[in-house]
Amino acid sequence: HMLILIATSILLIALFTQKGCFYGSNIDWVNQHSVIPEYFRSQFYATGKLIPEFAPQLGAGQNIFNLSYYGFLSPVILLSYLFPMVSMPTYIAVSSILLVIISVLLVYIWLVDNKVEKTDALACSIFYLCASPILFQSHRQIMFVNYMPFLLLAIIGVNRYFEKKKSGLLIMGTFLMIMTSYYFSVGGIICLVL
Repeated sequence: HMLILIATSILLIALFTQKGCFYGSNIDWVNQHSVIPEYFRSQFYATGKLIPEFAPQLGAGQNIFNLSYYGFLSPVILLSYLFPMVSMPTYIAVSSILLVIISVLLVYIWLVDNKVEKTDALACSIFYLCASPILFQSHRQIMFVNYMPFLLLAIIGVNRYFEKKKSGLLIMGTFLMIMTSYYFSVGGIICLVL
């Protein structure tokens, strides 16, 4: 079932990628989602500081935390610092695709862990993949969905906490979700509490 989910994810993502085009929006993607994280990465290489205090080249200069919406301190963006040879548009496209696939697999794992029949879990995972907030936003407005794998990890962690009294996965998933997008983590934390 995992292979079916991976193949289905790749197929649907390929359908959204027109021949000869890049997986991503021509408007927001090029102007925001790859340019601002590239600025974070280049500032890190130039200063050696993970958290610079000021972004002098953006606008008339501004506090770096004004750009948190675009992935500042997101574990996904921080990982790009290890790959300076990969262009940021390529990195964002590949990471967005991987985040969708990982999310779909985590939905399946969560459902199976909750005693849902495997074929039903497969169908529900495909429904999740086909949801427009997931498939569409993964190549349009990535900050709306790039926290989902971490939310799903935390949801699996809730189950593990109640079954085994182990809180590590819940804490890690919640922390990574907050670091990815503290704007959208509020809704995620409400989901975890419910």
